[in-house]
Amino acid sequence: MAWCPKCRKEYPEGVTECADCNEPLVETLPDEPDTAPQGEAEADAEDAVQIENPIAVYAAEQRMDAEMIRDVLKDSGIAVEMRRVLMEQSGAVSGKRARYGFQLMVEAEETAHARQIIDELKQALEAEQLDEDELARLAEEQAMETPEQPMEDNTAFKMLPIVVAVVVVALALLYFVAR
Repeated sequence: MAWCPKCRKEYPEGVTECADCNEPLVETLPDEPDTAPQGEAEADAEDAVQIENPIAVYAAEQRMDAEMIRDVLKDSGIAVEMRRVLMEQSGAVSGKRARYGFQLMVEAEETAHARQIIDELKQALEAEQLDEDELARLAEEQAMETPEQPMEDNTAFKMLPIVVAVVVVALALLYFVAR
């Protein structure tokens, strides 16, 4: 199989160029695509932590979710490494592309403590979830705080009844003349 190094799409043997990217295809893909913008790559390099016995304690599809948990663990004094991992991959036949997510890794000795902190955070977030009535009340309050926008004076809408009347009269004349 051949692969596009840019969009990571799989192609059958004999194809030499990606139909989407016009990139030359390669036989094997690198482990991880280089899709992070320059600023994110530099920030990740600064936050990089070397963990000798890494154990995954959390997985997230969204980077923001993983970063939030990572920051909470760091604030608790736990060394955390965030890795980008392949969550799902499908071939060219299905038309799906690979989906990547993020895993948080901690030292083996810190696993129980990290999982306890994550569980406490999840429980706190679940306790704060609002029911439908509370959400409706908050939306209503927000709507009341938003100043009402004045309607613009649009002459086209003022002329609409006159235009409709002229069209009706014209159609009526055409009807009677055609008889």
